[in-house]
Amino acid sequence: MRLAPALAFALAPFAANAIIFTVNGSNADVLVGASNCKTLQLLASWDLQTSLFGSGDAVRLLGLRNQSSCTSNPPSPAAEITRTETVAQTGTDTISANQLALADGGTSGCDDPAIVAASSANPATNLLCLQWISGGTLTQASVNVKYALANPTPPAGVSIAAGDRHLRLSWSPGNAAETIATYEIHVVPEGTTSDGGVTETVTVTNADVDHTDNGSAMQNDAGYAVTVVARDTYGNVSAPSTPVVGVPVYSADFYAHYRDEGGSALGGHGCATGSAPAWIAAVAIALALLLRRRRRPPNGAALIALFALVGAAARAEDRPSRRFLVGFKIDRYDPKVDSEPGLTGTPYHDVFGPRAPPRYQLEFDWEVAHPFGSLLVGATAGFWQNYGKTIVPVATPNAQPDTTTLNVFPFGLIATYRFDWLADRWERFPFIPYVQAGLMRALWVSYNGRGEVSGNPQRGGRGSGWTNGYTTALGIAVNLNAVDVELAREAYVDTGIQRTSVFAEYGWTYLSDFHRGGALILNDHAWRFGVAVEF
Repeated sequence: MRLAPALAFALAPFAANAIIFTVNGSNADVLVGASNCKTLQLLASWDLQTSLFGSGDAVRLLGLRNQSSCTSNPPSPAAEITRTETVAQTGTDTISANQLALADGGTSGCDDPAIVAASSANPATNLLCLQWISGGTLTQASVNVKYALANPTPPAGVSIAAGDRHLRLSWSPGNAAETIATYEIHVVPEGTTSDGGVTETVTVTNADVDHTDNGSAMQNDAGYAVTVVARDTYGNVSAPSTPVVGVPVYSADFYAHYRDEGGSALGGHGCATGSAPAWIAAVAIALALLLRRRRRPPNGAALIALFALVGAAARAEDRPSRRFLVGFKIDRYDPKVDSEPGLTGTPYHDVFGPRAPPRYQLEFDWEVAHPFGSLLVGATAGFWQNYGKTIVPVATPNAQPDTTTLNVFPFGLIATYRFDWLADRWERFPFIPYVQAGLMRALWVSYNGRGEVSGNPQRGGRGSGWTNGYTTALGIAVNLNAVDVELAREAYVDTGIQRTSVFAEYGWTYLSDFHRGGALILNDHAWRFGVAVEF
């Protein structure tokens, strides 16, 4: 029994390093604002991490204005609040935020002028401190309680750039030293007041808004009063910024400008969109049939493949016939939209300029026969996107062009003849010329500055539709197996890849609905480059 006090004294310094002290469940700073200063309760909880105590141990919960007071025994300067707690491993106690609102010479709590005047730029900081004295050793922990009851400074310098049925806003903090959590944007029709709603809440000093406080969509050529309110990390809310009036203005995205210039593609018509799923389904069915046939090889094909895998040095002519080709190609695509008869201008290049972004295409072919070369049939799919600036009215105050995009998704059924007869007979022969042709169908989608599918309120139409056509190409592939024959054989044994090649082709894309009119013309011709593997 005599060893217990000595053991407690010996363990006290180690327990001190593990003391746990929280206020309202956290050891982070507690922030107190004007809205909760008189109602917030501060629940202090602690765990001394030991159940061994001496007869002279003491636990005290202190309310202080100075951190130095927490680390001295007795506290110096003296504590404003002192509570003697039960000596036990764990404990809790509650002090109100109003009671802990301490200021030099002040006794009014949250009504003290020094507390009332404190802002998030310079908060009044007090602390709750737990002291455990054991065997003359002081162990302490504390949590800061910060008070900022003054409202933040209203945002300044609100500026507006008008867009098509939306406004782009920017502003500056009223006081950069204040800790602002969010900004609330209020937009109301000019001459009215807010219904109490908020258009948008953001954490940055800019926003793009397209509706008012009550959720109504903005309209072009109508005035809207814009104010911004700052809310700091203490929950205090500033007065509104100085109101600024913005007027959204019509700006023509790609499709709207195309229609304004006499473009005939209405997009979204039932014929095109209705037949699209059936067309894609036909491609999927064709591929499924090809794969099904692949699962039923001719008699002896499986045995040949087995011997090819076992014999690492097997010659090319001993391998089973190639069945599939997978290729990836890229080119610079510049659709000839402006070549449509009847256009009064060049809407495509007005918006997108001379840019010709890359188009990516993936090709999957089945090698159906090898008559003095290889005959392939398959499918291709791709993606291309261009972006530009909308066309805004001349001399419109505060108007800035939006970003508009045009996406094209080409799909096709293709047939290819590859003259690889020489490459099959001489392993080091590198060149494989080929010719390709097929039917194409492209989905095009135009987006306005708000990310919506384009339209033209005056002339009608929808900025999305299909254009049909065909494609042809002449190319030459370089057989990489010829560079290192032994490495190619090892790759076949390990992966089943029979041939890898890089290629260049010159291709023609004819997408104009076969010149029947009423379609977005997506014709083009360009060099394409890529890589292909055969199995």
